[in-house]
Amino acid sequence: MHPSNDSTNEKPSLATTTSSTNPQQSSVTPIDVGTEPSGNNDIQHDSKIPATRSSNDDNDPIYQDTDTVTASNGGENPSSVTLDDPLELARHRRANVSRKQMAIDHPSGNKRKLKKFYSRQNDLIDQFLNSSDEERLAVLDAEKNGPRVKIAVYGSSGVNLFLFVIQLYAAISTGSLSLFATAADAFMDLVSSAVMLFTSRLSKRPSIYKYPVGRTRIETMGIIMFCALMTTVAVELIVESARALAAGAGDDKPLKIVPLIFVGVALFCKSCMFVYCFLLRRYPAARIFMLDHRNDIIVNAFGLIMSIIGDRFVWWLDPMGAILIGMLILLSWVSTAFEHVWLLVGKGAPKEFISKVVYVTITHDKRILKVDTCRAYHAGEKYYVEVDVIMDENLPLKITHDVGQTLQRKIEGLEDVERAFVHVDYEDEHDVTEEHKPLYEANVKRKSFRDIFSGKKKTEEAAI
Repeated sequence: MHPSNDSTNEKPSLATTTSSTNPQQSSVTPIDVGTEPSGNNDIQHDSKIPATRSSNDDNDPIYQDTDTVTASNGGENPSSVTLDDPLELARHRRANVSRKQMAIDHPSGNKRKLKKFYSRQNDLIDQFLNSSDEERLAVLDAEKNGPRVKIAVYGSSGVNLFLFVIQLYAAISTGSLSLFATAADAFMDLVSSAVMLFTSRLSKRPSIYKYPVGRTRIETMGIIMFCALMTTVAVELIVESARALAAGAGDDKPLKIVPLIFVGVALFCKSCMFVYCFLLRRYPAARIFMLDHRNDIIVNAFGLIMSIIGDRFVWWLDPMGAILIGMLILLSWVSTAFEHVWLLVGKGAPKEFISKVVYVTITHDKRILKVDTCRAYHAGEKYYVEVDVIMDENLPLKITHDVGQTLQRKIEGLEDVERAFVHVDYEDEHDVTEEHKPLYEANVKRKSFRDIFSGKKKTEEAAI
């Protein structure tokens, strides 16, 4: 980002991080919250938390590719800084981010990119300013809209059960492979809901001796196990449909109008629940059912159409439709499994989230001089956060302990944080990569294949 021409009006803002190859280590870099994208140099804002190197020059900015993450608690302007917005981020929000307004403000700029930039900037600033109040707002929101979300969850479960019964009846009465495939998909939706409910309740039962950090990761494991079951069912559907396709046309039962009407009614109920859940999509439970309803509407409508066309016109379209549905189910659940496997492996958090943690940390207490390191990584659905802060070495232990403990509790109050670990240090000259190395290492020099082959070649050349 570009500094202002008037250095006396320089304002601090926010910093973000870019994840390194190790998900536990990230480097803080200034995030642009006021600079126009791509070639608009007429507007420049000074908006970054000063990030300084571990050197004598405190004004030397760190932009990227550094092992030690250092964000300093820059100087404040008492006339403009408030408790709710200590870094004056609200002044960077734009009330109107429409393309029409972008065309007025920046006639030569790319309207789509400008709208995207300012919308993202507004969202990021809102996240920062509301970060200290996320826990309370979540409780109030749950009290206000909790009953509506429960209606979405229980109503969706009831519609899923109704759809499965109707699909099973239609498949048995007609013998359509496409309807059997959709019935299998509806059944697995019911099993999925039951598995998620069981694992969710199990994860909330504390067992501090057997599971000291909780059992929340069992939800992710349950999803992965269910994905394995779904892929097995999808493969079986594909195999059976391929056999029917290879066997050729047979004496199948003619389609009856009553089962098809029932399937149409079930799809209508699904569509109604999809609209209801869409209105509540900002809640995770409602969003999951919204996506489930959307997929079921597409899959079941496709299966119904293929079964009708296969019965009336071309026989092989019915098993072909079942194969396509099976492949869709297979690809969908395989991608879901891989997505959750990375959560257990410890995938790093996105830079926007780490940026929010840095903001919460640097504005928590004036006695925090710098944020030395910030790491955030998945341990299941939520994040584990590690923060190293720099404080004055002459401060009493009681003060540093209390500041670190309150900061830990504050970070754990963020919506996506499972646990937080705060480490207080008095200097930032050390190399963070050296902190977790083993005390004793074997002096075994391992050769790569390149070294082995190059050594062999040199030996042969020397012999010649």
